[in-house]
Amino acid sequence: MSFLFGAAKVDVTPPPGLRMAGYGSRTQPAEGAHSPLYARASVCGAGDCRVALVSVDVIGIGRDDTNSIRGKVQAATGISPEHILIATSHSHSGPVTTFFRNATPDPGYMAALGDGIAQAAAAAKGAMRPAHMAFARTEAPEFHLNRRDETQPTDPTLSVARFVDESGTSLAQWLNYGCHPTNVGNLFYSSEYPGVLCDVVESELGGTSMFLNGCHGDVNPHRPNKSFDDVETMGKGLGDVALGLLRDMTYAEPAAVSGGSTMVQVPLDTPPTLAELREMADAPKGREYEKQWARDWIGVHESRRPIPTTADIEFQWFRIGDLTVVCFPGQVFSSWGLELRRRWMSGPLMIVNQANDHAGYFPDQLGWELGGYEVRSAFMFNSDRPAPMTWEAGKELIETALALQDR
Repeated sequence: MSFLFGAAKVDVTPPPGLRMAGYGSRTQPAEGAHSPLYARASVCGAGDCRVALVSVDVIGIGRDDTNSIRGKVQAATGISPEHILIATSHSHSGPVTTFFRNATPDPGYMAALGDGIAQAAAAAKGAMRPAHMAFARTEAPEFHLNRRDETQPTDPTLSVARFVDESGTSLAQWLNYGCHPTNVGNLFYSSEYPGVLCDVVESELGGTSMFLNGCHGDVNPHRPNKSFDDVETMGKGLGDVALGLLRDMTYAEPAAVSGGSTMVQVPLDTPPTLAELREMADAPKGREYEKQWARDWIGVHESRRPIPTTADIEFQWFRIGDLTVVCFPGQVFSSWGLELRRRWMSGPLMIVNQANDHAGYFPDQLGWELGGYEVRSAFMFNSDRPAPMTWEAGKELIETALALQDR
């Protein structure tokens, strides 16, 4: 049973003039592009199974748009939707591509983005050839910090996988590291440090590099200047570490490929009462998106529609040989990644965030108790939920991932 692999990337940079995502106070449209945004795709398989993993240089893509894009990818490749990953790097220097309370995605760009992703996946499938794979990991704590409390942990794992053809020519590199791409905050599209990281590795090894963001919910980069110099410093620094792993690897042919997805029901916190919502909406101070959220939910109460107490989120997984890739649909706090790694006993592991949805933050118990933007406010800005997910939502994801060890 021969293992086949192909990779490709397509430029999906939008024209100037679109609203940018990542900072609620940045309301001006983009003036141009500092670096291109790409959809990077890998398609692999063994026997009758084919899977497609895609990472895009944007902040996030909601579930409905993800499923629409999966349909385009399926039409272009024949791969079933549960075997298609649509992940994002979470760049804060791209256009609005998911729901925000003060901005909506441009329909024309979203259609073009879906077409570009499908084109990348189709090109990757068309490039499939017999291949071998290698995996390695190290720790690179010097490039990021816990943005909520520097005394709290981060997951410093930098994981890499490399795919080569039978002649040893590099086909692709997967680069997995957990950190917000928030090096800059200006009016130019940029793939930020993940793009530089991919460029550094590609320029040395060839092939198509693909960045997969890890558990970054409470993690920021060091950004002393908040400039493109910081982007270059971090991207090149991580690239040098990655290349140190990638240059000396032992390759094997993966014996099998598989994947799947399941919906996980997670709890929401107790929502505010109608009186509390009215007080919030009329408060003389406070963020405008919080007031708009309150007004929206006042409308739900007055229409007597049911108020949900849970949320359904997608968990996805892939196995390529002995490598397991677990895919979470939002921004998971670092300690959850550390716990999953501590309890994982089934070979190499990659943890992907921002997978198939822009579902929000998954705090740990301490983070939940401490509160703050990620826990108590962000959901009002980037979701239509009546309350935030509780810390038990992250626990449900971790336990669902750990159950893969029994398969």
